[in-house]
Amino acid sequence: MQPRMCSGLCSDRPLGKQLVCSSSLRARAPFSGTASSAKWRASIWRSRRALCLGSPMGLSIRRGPRPRDLGVRCASQKEEDRTGFEGVASVPDVTDTEGILPPNWPTVGLALFGLGFLLGPPLDGLHSRVQLQIYDVAAVDILGLKTSLWVPPLLGVFYAVVGLIQLALDRSLAPRDTIPKADLRKVITSFLTLSLLLELSAEMYKAGVPYNIEAYILFGLAELNWLLLENTWWGFALACFVGVVCPLAEIPILKLFDLWHYPKANLSIFGVGVITWVVCCYFFYTPFIGNLARWLSQELKKGSSD
Repeated sequence: MQPRMCSGLCSDRPLGKQLVCSSSLRARAPFSGTASSAKWRASIWRSRRALCLGSPMGLSIRRGPRPRDLGVRCASQKEEDRTGFEGVASVPDVTDTEGILPPNWPTVGLALFGLGFLLGPPLDGLHSRVQLQIYDVAAVDILGLKTSLWVPPLLGVFYAVVGLIQLALDRSLAPRDTIPKADLRKVITSFLTLSLLLELSAEMYKAGVPYNIEAYILFGLAELNWLLLENTWWGFALACFVGVVCPLAEIPILKLFDLWHYPKANLSIFGVGVITWVVCCYFFYTPFIGNLARWLSQELKKGSSD
């Protein structure tokens, strides 16, 4: 007599190695005669132990657990094995690797906007204190910091856009196992380096260093800053892009709204005066924002997982 197979057999095993439901075996067991019942139970035990260990009948079988510990390895137990001890599926989370931006990009963008709103004006004040630029609309002087009420939101948008572009480039161009990361020490180092470079540019402007000489010095230091604190080719490309596009983006803002002007501009574009070496300032500003965005993305991801 062949035992009836459980309807929940594991479908991924060969037919000869499929597992038998113990309830169905007991249902078909003969109850007439003590000797016959004992032989039947012994036969069932040998069959179950052989099948559950994945060995065909007739071969040597290693010692298995006691009969009362043997479970029925049907579909429900296969699902339990897949989900693990606590019932949580042990399937890799692929949502973090999908898409150009990380899943927490709205939170990262908002955090970048807030930090740009707060940190941007003091850094910008390093230039405004030597009157590199003079604010004409909504100008304020806060404890010697000469700025405009328009500067915090503009720099907040600048931080958010550049930081999210950096994260998108990291996820699109870097190998999945070598996506650049940044810790808090690297972020602080980038911030201090940026502050020193902005201060140096302001002091050279104040001392009357020729613009072409200042541009050479600043661009050389900007490349060194990228090499030490960024060192990815797409990070260099992004810094070049930001260095060119952002000064050009100032032109329509100044043309339409006259928020500020450069009193010693050496280049006029569409009637708006600009300073050429400001390109270098945007270039060495980019690695700091990129590292800040990476660190924020990592920390916010840890916080959400906890």
